[in-house]
Amino acid sequence: MPRFPQKNLIKKAIQWQSRFLGETASLNTEEMNEGLCLGLSVWRLYCTLTGKYDEYEKLLKLIDESEPESGDLSAETHKAYETVIQNSLWLHRLLAVESGAIQDRMAGALEALFKRQGEPFPLTYHHHFSGVLTVEEIKATLVNYLTTDPKVQKGVGFTLSIHNHAISMTRVGNLIEVVDPETGVVIPIEIPQKDTPQESAAELTKIVNDLFEKVLSDALNFDDPNYEGTYHEVRMHVYSRLQDPKTRPTIYPSTSEQLKAIYSKRTDTLGEQDKHTNSTALSQAVQNGDKELVRYLEATLGPDKLEACKPRAFKAAVSSGKIGFVERYYKKEFVDKNTLIKAFYRGDLNVIHFLLEKGHRFETEAFNYLLAQAAKEDQGYTFSLLLEYYDKYNNNPTQLTNPIHVKVQQKKSDGPMPLMNIAARYNSVEVMRLLIARGVDLAQTDDFGKNCLHYLSTQQVDLFAQIAMKNPDLLTPDKGKVAEQPFYRVLKAGGKLSERLFPLLAQKGKWYEAYLIALMLNNQVMIKKCQENISFADMLTRDINSKKSMGVFIELCKTQELPDQRIHPFIQALSGLNYSEQEANTLHHIYLLALANNKLDIITNVLKTGKMNPNALFLESPHLHINPGVLLSQNSSAFELVAKNVDMTQLSQEQLVDFYLIALRYKQTDLCVAINKHIKDKNTLFAESQRCHIDPNQLFAKDGALFNQMIGHINLADLKPEALNQVYKLGLLHNHQNSYRKCILLLKENSLYLSRTDDLDLCYENKNTALFKELFLAKNAGEEWCKKMFIKALRDDNYEVADAILGKYPEIVNAEVDTIRGTPLPPLRVAIVEKNVERCKFLLSHHANPYTKWGLSQTLMKEGQLVAELKPLFDSYEKNIAQMQGEFSAVFDQLVAFKKWNLTKKYGIFGDYENVITLNMNGKKIVLPREVKEILAVMQKSEGEVRIPVLKSLIMDMSATIESMPDKVLPAALKSTLKTTINSSNAQLAAIESSKFSPDPFVFTSYKETLKQVKPSAENRNDSALGASI
Repeated sequence: MPRFPQKNLIKKAIQWQSRFLGETASLNTEEMNEGLCLGLSVWRLYCTLTGKYDEYEKLLKLIDESEPESGDLSAETHKAYETVIQNSLWLHRLLAVESGAIQDRMAGALEALFKRQGEPFPLTYHHHFSGVLTVEEIKATLVNYLTTDPKVQKGVGFTLSIHNHAISMTRVGNLIEVVDPETGVVIPIEIPQKDTPQESAAELTKIVNDLFEKVLSDALNFDDPNYEGTYHEVRMHVYSRLQDPKTRPTIYPSTSEQLKAIYSKRTDTLGEQDKHTNSTALSQAVQNGDKELVRYLEATLGPDKLEACKPRAFKAAVSSGKIGFVERYYKKEFVDKNTLIKAFYRGDLNVIHFLLEKGHRFETEAFNYLLAQAAKEDQGYTFSLLLEYYDKYNNNPTQLTNPIHVKVQQKKSDGPMPLMNIAARYNSVEVMRLLIARGVDLAQTDDFGKNCLHYLSTQQVDLFAQIAMKNPDLLTPDKGKVAEQPFYRVLKAGGKLSERLFPLLAQKGKWYEAYLIALMLNNQVMIKKCQENISFADMLTRDINSKKSMGVFIELCKTQELPDQRIHPFIQALSGLNYSEQEANTLHHIYLLALANNKLDIITNVLKTGKMNPNALFLESPHLHINPGVLLSQNSSAFELVAKNVDMTQLSQEQLVDFYLIALRYKQTDLCVAINKHIKDKNTLFAESQRCHIDPNQLFAKDGALFNQMIGHINLADLKPEALNQVYKLGLLHNHQNSYRKCILLLKENSLYLSRTDDLDLCYENKNTALFKELFLAKNAGEEWCKKMFIKALRDDNYEVADAILGKYPEIVNAEVDTIRGTPLPPLRVAIVEKNVERCKFLLSHHANPYTKWGLSQTLMKEGQLVAELKPLFDSYEKNIAQMQGEFSAVFDQLVAFKKWNLTKKYGIFGDYENVITLNMNGKKIVLPREVKEILAVMQKSEGEVRIPVLKSLIMDMSATIESMPDKVLPAALKSTLKTTINSSNAQLAAIESSKFSPDPFVFTSYKETLKQVKPSAENRNDSALGASI
């Protein structure tokens, strides 16, 4: 079952009413008020008991699915809104819930709302049950009313009001339904069939207990700390749908009997109060006028408790208009500042006169408060009583302020507001008429400078017009915001109110305002009369120069779409105009408005005058906010017309550029060439115009033929770097070699050209690898861009581009620049995961380090060897690296084993050698010439090194060092042996399959590596015996 929360329904009803039904009192701010809940509940109760629930739900659904301020609401939806307002707000007010409803009002309210012609009222009203009960007593009462007699009842329904909230419950047959209007939740409960009345009663009691625990406790705020307590004020209105409406059997005992039966079981607590409302059993009985119950309570309470209950009972009697009880319980000390407020609000003259005769009078604050409340709720009767009170009892002028001068602050954000404004805000028509009759100053304003016409609904045609006629200046006050002026509210509303105000404005000489109304109404007679008194130019001037204008005339003339087939306001305003008599500025505005409305005939008339400066054809007016350049670029016919009538020799440089760009937009190349001859700064031909919002570079980018055709008419040497960069990019885009080659020569030292990479991206996308490499070598492409392009090239198997990038940034090959599922990884790791042999070969040939550790201390070398497709490649690399590392050991072993060194001993006691180094190996001392230290130093650098270019470099360094040693240090035979060892070891390196961009990195003859970024690192050096001994 759909949910229709009452808060949403009432909110939408407020919005709808304020727009479409201004002649009714507004809903104010009572969306969550108990009374409104009650009004909606009683309506649903009626619909359920009379079988009209589908109709009820349909209306609520229409409102729930509609937008109240929409202009295309159906007649059915409008009717739904009217019904909701009537059946919730009006029913609520008719019930007078705030002051305590009484039976005859309840019956009258339903009958007035739901009676159908020729059909008797289908529901029977039983009574208004009201008391202060415990939870268990409330449950027992619900069981009592939900127990139906099928012989006489078709169904029963009642509203249950507790804690400032109301729900409705119905029983038809064996189905109970509970609905909370606030949330729109409807809970159906099926009563199981039982064999005996006793079993049925027990089952119903169980259902009510469960219902209270699961639903009612929360819905009626029993769980709210603000309402905690033992005793609760309860109100119920009970209705039945009888089998025979003509008979009225006694189905339920009277409320007096029921409450006496309940109260008699706890006579010692009858004086207890509802914690929230302070109501007692006595005050509730007094409010309902139940004399029988009052007598019972007075006799039962006892003197002390009765005396304690009398103040509250007295106030209940005042608020419900029970003069008998007012007189019975009156004591002067019971009267406070709110007593007269309640009495006047209730409106019972007997109670009011009684209190006044006792000498009680309003305090200023209370009097003004009630005036404001009556003005807010359109309580004309209450308001008139207050006016009468002021006239009769306000003998001292300083005590109370005359209501026509009273200002009351309704909200903290509002500041004090005159009563007239308050009444206008809430469409309290009756109160406004009372104030007008007493001569209220209509020009009174609040702190925002607003008068009553700022607030009064424009649907209140008669009253609005009446006030405006009394003081026309209220329509256009000097203070406040221009956009909020009442006149503009009238203008927006249109309709009958505008028609009523036109003669008034014309009579007062307010021709600007009258002309706007005439145009909005499309009234030819009114328009003609206005044109006789105010010119088109004056209307424009008023809009442009006056602080009191919103520019409405201009906006009307700019209007693109009209709600019907009426003549356009702009055309209406120009009817009968003599163009030749207009000044150039006015003609310019007419031209712009005609351009905005695509009125070529009007543009022709303007151009024929010959009064306009050609530059104005492309100039935007700061007041009209119409950009001719943009409009001409969107309307080829208008541009053709202007182009034929413009003398380009008289145009300024800015206008020439716009003229050129618009012609370019329409690919009128001959016209572009002609305009180009008059443009001095050719750089502007490649810059976006902020006036006509055309970017020539976008036009050229989309149309290569247009670019090729126009670029030949421009000397590139005359362009500045910014424009040259644009031409350069366009030349690349359309492969216009002549233009981009010239640009390269002119831009070779330009920082923007050298740092840009979009041209490289373009070359790559166009697969022009040769040009890519040429440009890349000449440019200063940033490392981050290179990383991204390197990975892109790898994934596209474009190893030529990848090779070029590594030529500048070799360290990228080992950086974490690739990814798998967002995780940064070295490219070699990704290639291994993807089992890409060619990519692995390329990366390894460019010195990707396979000994980088990954995962659980496993190297990439090991991971590669685990992949069958990659194993041969990685095995070869591992073997060759080990072979290269072994060369240093082999040379070292031969140096240590050599015994024929030419060493010189010192003379002396110990006879030690001179100029030698000593190595301690396996407990032996080995003596070598000091010059051999250079060879050992190279060997030391190789320890732990796995990087191929470093190993190759060290081998070559070691060979060069050996070769450079003199024979007296390194004998020729040994030197030959060492060289043979090195060469034979290199010859044993496994051959790696190579390609153009993946050469074998172990081939010494093709060694071309640069070592600027490849140096031995400390982490690859070990503290060995060799290192420690040098």
